Amino acid sequence: MANSRRSYSPAEELALAAQVDGYCPTCGRTLFYEKKTRLFKAYELAHVYPLNPKPEEVKELDGVALLNPDVNHPDNIVPLCTSCHTRFDKPRTREEYEELAAIKRNLIDRAVQRALNQDYPLEAEISRIIERLYSVEFNGDSTPDLELAAKSVDEKFDRTLPGPTRRKIKHAVADYYQHIRREFRELERQTPTASELIYTQVRAYYLKQKTLGLPQSAVFGNVVDWLRTTTSPQTPEAAEIVASFFVQNCEVFE
Repeated sequence: MANSRRSYSPAEELALAAQVDGYCPTCGRTLFYEKKTRLFKAYELAHVYPLNPKPEEVKELDGVALLNPDVNHPDNIVPLCTSCHTRFDKPRTREEYEELAAIKRNLIDRAVQRALNQDYPLEAEISRIIERLYSVEFNGDSTPDLELAAKSVDEKFDRTLPGPTRRKIKHAVADYYQHIRREFRELERQTPTASELIYTQVRAYYLKQKTLGLPQSAVFGNVVDWLRTTTSPQTPEAAEIVASFFVQNCEVFE
């Protein structure tokens, strides 16, 4: 029995378009055009796995992982510009399916992370600690004592964390760990339990990431994004520095 194409509400279409930030996820063209001061659609909602696959498509896509058992579910739908939609459908290939499915999975994962960022708030006091990072001064002739400051960090890394990220974390720990720890001690003196509450919130967010089965590279990136979106630091590097502190301090990774 053939599947019926379902209609999507305006809210669902808006959510799907917002998920790709209003641009075709395969070619980057805008999904809207303006005419006489009004916006019009320049996209079509595409089924990643076909709604009613032809026999040759069933054979071509045999064994692929589905995004959702219900092919009409929004998880299997992505807005594409009309040109990309036509090219994707005619003819449909396994390689292009895998590519678009990977794009959609990343979009779904990103939406999950955005929701988590709202569900896991951070105490406002951490913003003060981040702001104080910009007052730290270094002796230009000094070399970070990585062996002393970041030795235990190596033991927490696994193979999913790329070398450049490892190095970035180790240098951030060597340069800033003692400074941030002093700031937390001062925060605790002024507001008892505030630092422990922040540690607990970070740990809870990390454990949620861990339950999702994400590799360390993704977990660290998500922690950085969470800190950045909840504290709005002057520079993105500040969020990376504080995330690195929590790696050394054991709230992130074991």
